[in-house]
Amino acid sequence: MEKIALYRKYRPHDFDNLIGQDHIKNTLINALKSSHVSHAYLFSGPRGTGKTSTARLIAKALNCKKLKEKYNPCGQCEFCKDINDGKLIDLIEIDAASNRGIDEVRDLREKINFAPTRATYKVYIIDEVHMMTKEAFNALLKTLEEPPPHAYFILATTEIHKIPDTIISRCQRFDFKRISENALLDRLKFIVQSEKVDAEKKALEAVTRYVDGGLRDAIGLIEQLTADNKLTFDHVHDVLGISDYDLIEDLYKNLDAGDSKSAFKIIYDLHDQGSDLKKFTFEFINHLRNKLLASINERKNNEIAKLINMIEVFQEAQTKLHTMTIPQLPLEIAVIKIVGLFSEPEKNNIKKNKKPEKETKSEIREHKSIEEIPSNSSTSSKSSNLSFNATSLKENWPRIIERVKSPSLRMSLKNAVPVKVSAPEVTLQFNTKFHKDKVMEHDHRIELEAIIKELTGKPAKILSVLKELEIKPVVDESDTKDNIVDEALDIF
Repeated sequence: MEKIALYRKYRPHDFDNLIGQDHIKNTLINALKSSHVSHAYLFSGPRGTGKTSTARLIAKALNCKKLKEKYNPCGQCEFCKDINDGKLIDLIEIDAASNRGIDEVRDLREKINFAPTRATYKVYIIDEVHMMTKEAFNALLKTLEEPPPHAYFILATTEIHKIPDTIISRCQRFDFKRISENALLDRLKFIVQSEKVDAEKKALEAVTRYVDGGLRDAIGLIEQLTADNKLTFDHVHDVLGISDYDLIEDLYKNLDAGDSKSAFKIIYDLHDQGSDLKKFTFEFINHLRNKLLASINERKNNEIAKLINMIEVFQEAQTKLHTMTIPQLPLEIAVIKIVGLFSEPEKNNIKKNKKPEKETKSEIREHKSIEEIPSNSSTSSKSSNLSFNATSLKENWPRIIERVKSPSLRMSLKNAVPVKVSAPEVTLQFNTKFHKDKVMEHDHRIELEAIIKELTGKPAKILSVLKELEIKPVVDESDTKDNIVDEALDIF
């Protein structure tokens, strides 16, 4: 007996078995009930979500002689059987990747006018239609807009943005969604039970997370990973590198509790077992995202802020996994940042009160420079001794520049000097108009005013002036007068 791949064997043969696309299924059934089936459909969406299977269901429903309830094909008549076996000559499936030129479309246009050979209707399914050339699309336009009464078109694509608007406007468009993990899991359970495969629940859950909403990929992996009629999580983990969901949840709980030791152990075990750290990080970020969405629905503001910070830290770690020589190091750094941020923030501050008994000159200068840099905490304004006057601001101008975050603003401020202070106005003098305009930009001016207020404790408003250039005469006036006198004496 011929061996059939599982994804072909369990392809949906009626609308009841089309999972995860209820919005499309209901619309198509209503169209069949009212006999208002469109002459052209455009199916778009990720791979393995049922686009081609739905197109075949439409072909079966149009030609089936014994439609069941809910307008499901009977699956028993000659047309249904021939479509299931791929033998119906009036169902023409075209792969646009290999038939993408204008010559193929011209051939299609010539043959479309011929009446169906056996069935009631001809159905053209053009898969990966985005691969067609611009000329081929233009040649298809008229036929697509006004096909013969016996012909229907169903176009399928995974890249809808590559389809010309002129084609989209002539079709009824349906967007296929990624199938939810619960729907995938239910379908996989049904398949393994039908095939009498002893499958662990954790293994099926790992596969559903891995395929990202694609049913065909999930069924293919089940068939590939089943050995001796058994499907175990350990085998799935070894082949795909998928992490245990419990491990992901344990890492989150350890980070939330500030338990860095347990978090480090999880990362060490993952690396020691040869797990794919990139996939683990992706799964962990997705896990945090799900928790974030749940917290938003429940309006837990503290939880939202914490999860956003976790996501940002691990997103940064994920980008560094490609470049770090030590694979697990970015994840360990992420753990340090998160645990230090939420559990023990005081330990991250520099202790300035204690100094070694003996210090070299360079160490003394280093400590001095550290003490001079103002802290970003709210107490910095209280401990600062800056006065709100021109002399104090001019003397401490380097300290103010050091606190500026924007590099371009910092560079322009180096070319400025406080020349006049009259509360709350601070007038800066610039040598060039370029630096003056740069500092007076709204965001830059607000940042500088906030820094001055933080250091002095008083609100500030920044004004600017250009330095007047002194233009000296090319010829000295005293020399000119002396020359005139000498010339007069020579004349007389």
